[in-house]
Amino acid sequence: MKAPILLLSLGLGLLLTGHGAVADEPDPVVIVLSWDGLRHDFLEIHDADGQLKALRRMAAEGVRADRLTPVFPSNTFPGHVSMATGTYPDRHGIVDNRFYDREQGLYHYSANADWLQAEPLWIAAERQGIPSATYFWVGSESDWRGQGTRYRIAPFDGDRPEAEKVDQILAWLRLPSGERPRLIMSYWAGTDRVSHDFGPVSRRVKAQLAEQDTQLGRLLAGLDGMKAWPYTTLLLVSDHGVTETGAYLDLRGALADRDISARVLGSPVAHVFLEDPQQLEAANAAILSLGPVQVYQGPRLPEELRMRHPTRTGDLVVLTEPPYVLARPGGVKEALVAVLSAFGWGFGGHGYDPSLPDMGAVFMAMGRGVDPGSELARVHQIDVAPTVASLLGIDPPLQAEGRPVLGLVGPTQPEKSSTSRALGQQR
Repeated sequence: MKAPILLLSLGLGLLLTGHGAVADEPDPVVIVLSWDGLRHDFLEIHDADGQLKALRRMAAEGVRADRLTPVFPSNTFPGHVSMATGTYPDRHGIVDNRFYDREQGLYHYSANADWLQAEPLWIAAERQGIPSATYFWVGSESDWRGQGTRYRIAPFDGDRPEAEKVDQILAWLRLPSGERPRLIMSYWAGTDRVSHDFGPVSRRVKAQLAEQDTQLGRLLAGLDGMKAWPYTTLLLVSDHGVTETGAYLDLRGALADRDISARVLGSPVAHVFLEDPQQLEAANAAILSLGPVQVYQGPRLPEELRMRHPTRTGDLVVLTEPPYVLARPGGVKEALVAVLSAFGWGFGGHGYDPSLPDMGAVFMAMGRGVDPGSELARVHQIDVAPTVASLLGIDPPLQAEGRPVLGLVGPTQPEKSSTSRALGQQR
């Protein structure tokens, strides 16, 4: 009779340890990397020889969207905040990299998170008991309405090498389960600077991509070594694409020529704050004389653009199209640009209509919850935060309007609870 008893004991033991194994499995972890200025088709343009091994691996073993559609304007700060909040600039308030608020004054690449008027993802996670870590993500450098993250690297340092970011991310992931962040968001240099200085098809962009890819490869290898993929999802996104620019429309000069005093911020989307509101029609006429522009009165800015803000929208809002920008560099820089352009030197820019193909950004995912090889057409920036929240099993940020990407998450999508919706409406 000992053998049956032994078998029964072993069976019970296996059942118990099986339940214990499930209970002991690490909680889901999501890592979000943003590569500044990585256009959706750079892999095809700059890697015909297949040398970008890490990016190629993510595409092969995970999913890659046709493109990620930015918000308007397709610039770094609005894009990053939209990915973090799940909503548009008219609601989260970061309407450009630089803007003017009639009550608060000038915003200039600010590190003060209180400019954000919608809850960011890291705060939503911490509020729901998910320890989080941020490494230079826009809006994360200080507490938001008195709330912060478990781990935060600040202040921003544009010269910080990606190797240090990878080292820190892996160090966070090696922490004990009770201390390990389950949400990690990190900004990387991407290809923005070289694309601006040399144009999107420059060989220097390819070289920069290779450097970024090397560090991505180190991160993938670290996750391999930790056997972290069963509980880890890695998302690689970008804030905008880039297109060829170099033609200038002198918006400030057009206003000055007609003795119109105004504060002008932005290009290729510019907000004009008039010193004398009675000059509105004269200013409108002066701007239209520039040629390829669209001009809207601030209160009449089309709703579908999702840029109209009660205190941060100009009396007039001016839009242009590639290759034009609405500000001349001035002085020696302007002369240098003119000479280099004459010799075929390329320059790049963004901020234009998000529907333009060159403004398309990147969305890739690999790991837990990802069906390798599945096809994703287009994803919107406001879908990033709800997707991450769904992967973590929590509610999205309170003001989020996007939806989880169905190709990444399971059939059951977490919805905002009635309490969360009520809180969102109060803010």
